[in-house]
Amino acid sequence: MFDLVSVSPESLGIPSQAIIDFLDELRDCRLVMHSAILLRHGKIAAEGYCPPFDRDRKHRMYSVSKSFTSVAVGMMITEGRLSLDTKVADIFPEYIPENPNPYMMEATVRHLLMMAVFNETGSYDWDTQDFVQSFFNAPYAMHKPGTVFHYDTSATVTLCGIVEKLSGKPMLEYMRPLLDELGISQDIWCVETPEGRSWTGSGILATPRDLAKFAQFCLQRGEWNGKQLVSREYMEAATSHQIDTTVADSGYPNPIGYGFQFWMLKEGGFSCNGMGSQFAFMMPKYDAILITTADNQGINNADDLLRQAYYRLLKKVSDGPLPENPEKQAELKERLGSMSIPMPNGKGSSSMEAKISGVRYEFEENLFKFKWMQVDVDGDGYTLTYDKGCGEQSIRLYRNEYGPFLFPDQYAGKRIGVLDRNYQCVSAAAWPLENTLLGLVYSVDDYVGTLKIQLTFVDDTLTVFMTKFAENFFNDYRGYLAGHAVKAVPSA
Repeated sequence: MFDLVSVSPESLGIPSQAIIDFLDELRDCRLVMHSAILLRHGKIAAEGYCPPFDRDRKHRMYSVSKSFTSVAVGMMITEGRLSLDTKVADIFPEYIPENPNPYMMEATVRHLLMMAVFNETGSYDWDTQDFVQSFFNAPYAMHKPGTVFHYDTSATVTLCGIVEKLSGKPMLEYMRPLLDELGISQDIWCVETPEGRSWTGSGILATPRDLAKFAQFCLQRGEWNGKQLVSREYMEAATSHQIDTTVADSGYPNPIGYGFQFWMLKEGGFSCNGMGSQFAFMMPKYDAILITTADNQGINNADDLLRQAYYRLLKKVSDGPLPENPEKQAELKERLGSMSIPMPNGKGSSSMEAKISGVRYEFEENLFKFKWMQVDVDGDGYTLTYDKGCGEQSIRLYRNEYGPFLFPDQYAGKRIGVLDRNYQCVSAAAWPLENTLLGLVYSVDDYVGTLKIQLTFVDDTLTVFMTKFAENFFNDYRGYLAGHAVKAVPSA
């Protein structure tokens, strides 16, 4: 099986110090990085992981999955089973409503690939029973397809539906011959939609090295080991500017454009983008790739900070090899081996701990039906016990370091809407003020997300403020709770 080779950065024309500077920049921005792999000329210059993640663990790729979908469509086009001008309505006649809007009937595979469909917004919600069918039933005003970019995961879901209908297989199973050529893990998998299709708009889980191989294949425009596995014409179109994204809410401060489920970068580059900073940045000019997995959903401008740091790194590379630098290489190895989640800002303890430990606070009426909360303090941290109408639950917050626990609420696992999992989480807490405890909870499961909890104690009151940054979970943990102590506060 093919695997990537690691060599020194200098042998690839990259100063080790430049990579150290890049990592320092991400650290100083307090980005929550799970992995980073830098490649040049098809070889790994640097690779690091943040526990509990490692090189063999499957990571949720979120919308990077869209680029896999594009390649699957390219495979079908290469095989002659589909064309860019195939009308989507011809593939799903069973979903076409009576008296359909003519714009719906015009939509082609090309339009879906470039996110220029007829709907003005996404067609499905979390309780929709058939995601693909919803694409043809959205009750919104329509417009001519192919004219306006609008980022719409419904389009990708429908593209996957096309691949699965024509192949008779789940999309990753259909792609397996190509994935085997690339040496991609046999056990990558995809979350399922409620109707049982692959949710390739967001749901693929693979290792960062799997993504690195996929990105190298895309950088080589569908060629691998001397074989053109997907039409070069298609791959060049997929990874080049097809539609403008300036007016649309693209998430880019300076939007450059979109291809076929790939984003455009400066200097002719392109990328696979996923929520939370799942990235494959491909820069043909430098023959370089940056792979990241992360959970930066709760950090403003994190994606742009990553892009800009990568651009600055590339400006320091040379055309040819550089002299080896063992001292800096050792420093870089140490930095890559010590990646960690930033701790919450604040002190490790507070004089308030003795006053609040074991005190129950009853809440006033609130949106998510929290009745009460109690904080129990011990040497290792804090246990938040509470009742929000379904019995006692608890969240563990660790002191001075991140520690593991299972989140008490059950959420979806293999299929959307089937609540059968308690997510693995890590958490930590600190006191930014003497009367304020800040807890950070990160889901490090197949679904990645962030929960921030602030508890402020004033006299006999507790005010809780919670924010969540997660795709359809932690939903009850938002907003404000106002509580009063219902038993005497212990003396200090």
